[in-house]
Amino acid sequence: MGKKALIFVFLFFLFLMGKEGRAENLNLSYQYGIQNTAKSGRSLPLFLTVENTEEQVFSGNLKVLFAESNQSIVEYSYPIVVEGNNKKELVKNLSLPTGVNQMLISIENKQGEQINSQRVGLDISGTDAELFVGILSEKGEGIGYLHNARINNGLLESRTFAFQPESFPKEESVLSLLDLLIIRDISFSALSKEQENFINSYIEQGGVVLFSLSGTRGRETLGDNYSALLEKELDFQERPLHLGTEGDLAQESTVSVFSSPVHFRGGREGLFSENQPYLSVLPKGNGLLAVLGYDLSEVERYATEDSSYVGRLLLALYGQNRLDNLSISASEKSLKQYWDLEELMNLSDLSKLPSLALYFAILFPSLIFLGPGLYLLMRSQSNLKYYRLSILLFSFFLGVIVWSLGMGTRFNGSFLSYLQLSQITEDTVEEQNYINLRSPNENNISLSVKPEYTVNPIVKGMDFTGDLTELLQKEDLHRMDIRSDREESLIHIIKSDAFAPHYFNINKKSANAKGDIQGSIHYYQGKISGKLKNTTEYTFYDSFFYIFGRMVKCGKWESGAEIDLSTLESTAIPVGDYEYSSNLISSGNGKNFLRYILSERLHGYFSDARFFGFIREEQLGFTAEKNIEKYGVHILTQSVALDRKEGDSIEYCALSRDPVVSSGEYDLQTNTMNPMIPLEIHYPLGEEQNIEGIRFEKIELEDGKLLQNFQGNMALYNYQTGGYDLLPSKDGTLEGEKLTPYLSEKKELNIRFVPKESNVSPQIRQYLPQIYVVAKEEA
Repeated sequence: MGKKALIFVFLFFLFLMGKEGRAENLNLSYQYGIQNTAKSGRSLPLFLTVENTEEQVFSGNLKVLFAESNQSIVEYSYPIVVEGNNKKELVKNLSLPTGVNQMLISIENKQGEQINSQRVGLDISGTDAELFVGILSEKGEGIGYLHNARINNGLLESRTFAFQPESFPKEESVLSLLDLLIIRDISFSALSKEQENFINSYIEQGGVVLFSLSGTRGRETLGDNYSALLEKELDFQERPLHLGTEGDLAQESTVSVFSSPVHFRGGREGLFSENQPYLSVLPKGNGLLAVLGYDLSEVERYATEDSSYVGRLLLALYGQNRLDNLSISASEKSLKQYWDLEELMNLSDLSKLPSLALYFAILFPSLIFLGPGLYLLMRSQSNLKYYRLSILLFSFFLGVIVWSLGMGTRFNGSFLSYLQLSQITEDTVEEQNYINLRSPNENNISLSVKPEYTVNPIVKGMDFTGDLTELLQKEDLHRMDIRSDREESLIHIIKSDAFAPHYFNINKKSANAKGDIQGSIHYYQGKISGKLKNTTEYTFYDSFFYIFGRMVKCGKWESGAEIDLSTLESTAIPVGDYEYSSNLISSGNGKNFLRYILSERLHGYFSDARFFGFIREEQLGFTAEKNIEKYGVHILTQSVALDRKEGDSIEYCALSRDPVVSSGEYDLQTNTMNPMIPLEIHYPLGEEQNIEGIRFEKIELEDGKLLQNFQGNMALYNYQTGGYDLLPSKDGTLEGEKLTPYLSEKKELNIRFVPKESNVSPQIRQYLPQIYVVAKEEA
């Protein structure tokens, strides 16, 4: 009887085990990126479907791994439960390192036994520079001539992806893979509110959206929110548009199409025909919002015959500087980010540096006392027989003191350096944490991360073409595991070398419950005004506003306090030189962290104001571990509305439109020239503008080794005489009749910068004056 009961209990136990997780007949399917296409250095969305064909519930782990440099392994692990005779759909977002061309996706049961695995070869845009273009329309139609078009002198090739509203990405990470999103022949209201938010966030984060409007659905495609940004109502008519180059006036370059001139408030106009702009581009956040006054599909015949049309269109849309950045391969960009972060995150904790003055103050008198001092003292007292014992005791006492002083300079366990950036809008807070996790010993390292954060390692990757399953069998394999479950995500580094760096990006996006900076800034003719209130929960121990070409220091700013900007001074700064800007705000490692943030968040011209505030926090938000040693900086940033109008006049920077270099060497990103060669440059000031005046603003830079003020003469081309005149104004301002001879019919300014003869190095750059334009708005 006892044996039967024992057998019954044993069988019942097996039955329960089977109900919990013994189902082992699973089918696994996947998709990744955009239509199974990905880009190195960007997010890699994985769409997985796990089908359980048995009746029992399956419980186990989904694992995704790839090879890192030196044949080490990076592995993501997620718990998975699939009901019997059911399917489970999962979406996971990973970061795709440079060089990774394959992954291994596997499912393991609770005992660690592999149930199913698939090796995934990735279609990656890495070594070549590719422009990913998404085309959203009601019927999901593509635009043939935009696919595989060679752009920017052949340095960039386009690849298109067509979407309908129902197939449009429902994950923000998928949309971030696109370099350009074209929206045409659709009602914008057909998109869900979530998809609209994705598009807005995509632009803020650096994406480019182009609305290509048709005569029948112009305003409907643009939507109410974006239509409100138009300065003038759309006026669609059958018009002959000149689509060729400026000098090509052949009949074949003119196409009759339903079209409308377009004007965004504060936008940059382009693609002029008969002095009317058919493209308007508005900087928004780190990205661009643009509208084209005709449907791209209606010029397909012309664009197919003239292969350079796409290049001209994208040059007018992006500008040369952005287009050059896009022409760098994805792998090269990813590696640059890795090396930049390695330089930044390997900085030492300056608070742990020993005080050399203190050590000198202790050791030098001690050595004097231990040598002749102690000897003479004991000889005078006839106690030389105790001299050696006294030296030993005093040396031991001194050693204890030195050891005690050095306790604060040592790391006793794993530690991390971090850079935390919180980007806030009225509705959301996006938190990015770059960390470097290290240990002073050769051992395993672990760090617990709160479950609402996503964790991605930042690695160089490896072009590994072998079998990943064979690589896993190697002994002494270095591993970096990220294990996620409901309670926490656990970073686990196996067999780490002492002080070896391990970089991670830890992110979270949530609704804004922290408040924001409220108000707007007015800036005109060098004078700044406006009132701003800090409604965030933070007190900033240092803060400033960044306007293109200028900085406004605010200093310490208490939570709930209001600032009157008219009491503050704005300082002219060189654009693109973030080393110079960060030196004005911070020092030590704080300066290096800020320099990296500025270089990551500011790309070329922007029309708003950017706020940056330093926060001092005792506890990091992404981990509950309180005892881990840490050092770094937390910076909050926000876009603030900037108004540059006064009456019916508006002021803007000439660099809001890309200048054209005729001769010499000029860098648009930093507005600098090679002082060894004269520079001749054309500034398009806006063909549609009623220009009243311009002013040249020089920056009084401190003498630097590689960046200097422009030294020389400025000569303006006189369109009436056909020659060059030296700048005819001591204060750098030209207005009315004094300005008229120097503007072409298309409102272009042609300037020759002639540097003074000097023994300068070719590495030295000279900063050109900023040119500000005052135009009268049409009634």
